[in-house]
Amino acid sequence: MIFRPLLVACAFAVAPLAAHAADTVYGTSFGASNSYATSFAGTSATFASAPGNFVMKSGGGITGVGVTGGRTSNEIDINETITGTFSAPIQIASMRLGLLFDGPEYNDVNEVAKITATFAGGATQSFTLIATGTHIASWSGLLGSVSSVGSGAISNGTGAWDIFNPFGSQMVTKLVFTALPGMPSASCPTCGNQSDYTLVSITAVPEPETYAMLVAGLGLLGATVRRRGNGKRA
Repeated sequence: MIFRPLLVACAFAVAPLAAHAADTVYGTSFGASNSYATSFAGTSATFASAPGNFVMKSGGGITGVGVTGGRTSNEIDINETITGTFSAPIQIASMRLGLLFDGPEYNDVNEVAKITATFAGGATQSFTLIATGTHIASWSGLLGSVSSVGSGAISNGTGAWDIFNPFGSQMVTKLVFTALPGMPSASCPTCGNQSDYTLVSITAVPEPETYAMLVAGLGLLGATVRRRGNGKRA
């Protein structure tokens, strides 16, 4: 019987394939120091905060990571950063940000998150996510779409947003999260509390070449097992 060895061989081949499938890193894993390292989407990833340490903050049942200190405690404020660096290029499938409001919640302006991506090859580009309504936000990239998460931008709400396919097929080696000054909304022209938010999660997939190598390895294993089976029947 050649079926059992073939199944075993396939199982060993599929295991690394599954390990390199879409992967998510959560802000809740970052701890309370200023650096966090992990294996992520087939790469080594390091996250760093400045000038303070990582700290968790929740809103509407969604917890993300911010930076200690700053104007607004425990969020990513203007002049604060969380930086993710990846040992190999990855494709960002989605990012989730929390506590990004449009005003008048907490006397907020239309809050602005700035994400700067470094792409494979070294080029960098900055993008903005701006909350403009209870369930409406704008993404400055030509690609990507935004979806409101949970209760939306209301007092004691999530103020959370998923950005899907933010950079298209471009592969990323570094992401920097910070905040920019925002403008008061039409509904609250006197609002002045400036931009701040949390990083909830990042989901990514590895380089396409990784899949190609794994599929090629699976095919080679299958061919080897078939040859052995044919030899036994001779």
